[in-house]
Amino acid sequence: RAERALYDIQELADSTAEHHPYWALLYNCSQISKSILEKWNDELTEEDLSEIRWMISELENSCNKLKNKVDQDSRDK
Repeated sequence: RAERALYDIQELADSTAEHHPYWALLYNCSQISKSILEKWNDELTEEDLSEIRWMISELENSCNKLKNKVDQDSRDK
């Protein structure tokens, strides 16, 4: 069931325009979840963890961009 729900989320991420402000958050979260579910009954390798760390850094970058936009919008009001 979780895999089917994740598939639906990934479809949404894939069909959402990359210029949408939340696209990177949705995409990277779904990729992290996919990686974890694929290894649910196995062990994560160092390569798996490295990829997850990279996706987390992408999430942090996206959050920072969104925060900067919110901060800028607040100053413009």
